[in-house]
Amino acid sequence: MRTLGDYKEGLLLFQNQEYKNAVSCFVNGLNFGNRLQNYALQEAIKSCGVEVETIQSAKSVKCSVLLSAARRKAKLLLKNEKRRQCFKQFDKSYVKYADKVRYENINESEFADRYDAFVAGSDQVWNPNFHFNSDFEFATFADKCKRFSYAASIGVSEIKPEHQKDFIKNIQGMRAISVRESDSIELVEKLCKRQAQIHVDPTMLLSREDYYKIEQMPPQGLPQKYLLVYFLGNVPVKYREKINILADKLGLEVVELSELKGTKYYDIGPQHFLYAINHADYICTDSFHGTVFSILFQKQFSIFIRTDNDVPMNSRIETLVDKFEVRDRLAAQMDVDSAMKPIDYKKIEEILVSERKKSQEYLHEISKMW
Repeated sequence: MRTLGDYKEGLLLFQNQEYKNAVSCFVNGLNFGNRLQNYALQEAIKSCGVEVETIQSAKSVKCSVLLSAARRKAKLLLKNEKRRQCFKQFDKSYVKYADKVRYENINESEFADRYDAFVAGSDQVWNPNFHFNSDFEFATFADKCKRFSYAASIGVSEIKPEHQKDFIKNIQGMRAISVRESDSIELVEKLCKRQAQIHVDPTMLLSREDYYKIEQMPPQGLPQKYLLVYFLGNVPVKYREKINILADKLGLEVVELSELKGTKYYDIGPQHFLYAINHADYICTDSFHGTVFSILFQKQFSIFIRTDNDVPMNSRIETLVDKFEVRDRLAAQMDVDSAMKPIDYKKIEEILVSERKKSQEYLHEISKMW
């Protein structure tokens, strides 16, 4: 039997009194930010008086249910089981899943009839360059009147010609459109001739106090004082040199959270990620959500632009740093002394309060439509 980490999840389902509604969140694999935005969107929509579930999705019955024992065993060997168990613990405690799995082109109509609304969001949910994304992330199996989005991330600034036809068709089938990046507004409006609104990532709709309630110390433990390095890939040599100099000046031990198997802090879940961010004295990251949680927890941080992407996805970071006026935290624009300069969070907090209000108004508005 497959575990939660094996499925691609896309739709959150809601129940409002006797009516059921669904939001479409995309959760793929074992990524901290991805899973936390699923949880945050679930909680944000619940605050509108709606019960929420996440739909698990698989390409086919064969690839998700009828895996042989040998293949299942091989998958567990290839994927780190300890990390999977940490994510499973988080899912069991905090994410509500639908009791049935959606199979592509098999039982989609069952979900269309079962729920009153589907909301797509957020992290990379509409990125056409991801091979695992499909029409499912646009809830194309449902009527247009049921299809919404919240801070849906396209993640790129342009759509390749070979993806444009499907992208336009899917966008035009949405009832209300909310995106996360500034570039996405232009794509939706110019390419698809549809109006869209821009809203912050779902993780920013919850307060840091909300996250305090679910954080947990990583089982590996942490130093009393440390500089946290959270990169989604390898840390380039030029970045590592700058980080080490900064850590020496601050008198901090370097702790690395990595998405690379075999590293000390690989075997942790979202709950441990939150703790590591919250208790760090300084954060260096190339991650969108690493930056988001640095802001939410009011940490001192530096942002490093990722250098190993075949397809640039920096529009996410660009929108974030401009919206919260923290462009000066881009490492490329700082020397070590500038990186040590304290961040004034008063203005940032004012922006955050305003953005949350705007997002909550949108969610309440669309919740009245289902």
